[in-house]
Amino acid sequence: MLESVSHHPSKDTHQEHIAALDLGTNTCRLLIAALTPNGYEVVDSFVRVVRLGDELATKGHISKEALRRTLNALTICAEKVKSYKITRARYIATAACREASNRDAFLEEIRFRTGLEIEVISPAEEARLAIMACADLLDTSTRYAIAFDIGGGSTEVMWMELFPHKLPEIIQWVSLPLGVVTVAETLRNESSPPRCLEKIRKIVAKEMKSFCDKAYIYPQLKKNNIQLIGTSGTVTTLAALHMNLDRYDRTMVNGLHLTSDVIHQTIASLYAMTLEQRLVHPCIGPMRSELVMGGVAIFEGIYDVFPINPVRVADRGVREGILLDLMNS
Repeated sequence: MLESVSHHPSKDTHQEHIAALDLGTNTCRLLIAALTPNGYEVVDSFVRVVRLGDELATKGHISKEALRRTLNALTICAEKVKSYKITRARYIATAACREASNRDAFLEEIRFRTGLEIEVISPAEEARLAIMACADLLDTSTRYAIAFDIGGGSTEVMWMELFPHKLPEIIQWVSLPLGVVTVAETLRNESSPPRCLEKIRKIVAKEMKSFCDKAYIYPQLKKNNIQLIGTSGTVTTLAALHMNLDRYDRTMVNGLHLTSDVIHQTIASLYAMTLEQRLVHPCIGPMRSELVMGGVAIFEGIYDVFPINPVRVADRGVREGILLDLMNS
């Protein structure tokens, strides 16, 4: 999905609205929702790939081109925000802004040019918001769950205890400095991309084994008392490929279960594709064609250690978690 913009057909300027913006390492996402007696209803949205972290892995900073792309996207977001009666809002940035050497100057430029005050959140807060967003997809028939979010510049993995009629409790979490953008930038300088992807997979698996020991997860794995849920674009892409969709459709993907056999078959089909084939595929496209294999390598490293069957797919993320937070504040 390159860009998604939707408008409510009958905008009520007197209705109370909330707004959530997630400026990630790869994508800028905005949601505007109207508060209703039953929760919130999304009335406007915007998604654009900005590749904020295009030089982060190699040069440690946000590039001028990435700044230009991001300012263009955020200018549209600011215009959308101004057209609604926004009573509560939160605008956040994640891994790229956490790591960039020129972060402060970048955020000041955004504030000056768009009026948006962007808050850089910690990996722990990023993990919490992601869990809030997908909590209702978790099945409390198991006591524990592992959730993962493969982002553009980092990957968060959470070990949680589940409770009926209550949000999950994060027991342990880990943030890896690997994401689809940072891996893609590394791959560009590699003479053998397949060997590099295998190296990434092994690095992630090693980190997951360490996490498993730290959080005492192995006993529950043996009891089959854990479920696995992914909130990232990597697993939603795998789900769309498995369903052979003509174009990506989040309503078809969100909540889907992927069995182990489906996961292995779909990943094998991705490895068999050329870059050109991924580029023209309707569920991958030009903006994700260079990124998807890095996400797959990270996912494989996670799944090597946590081969839980099936994997639940969540097409939700930080911005949905922000909306729930704002609604309850």
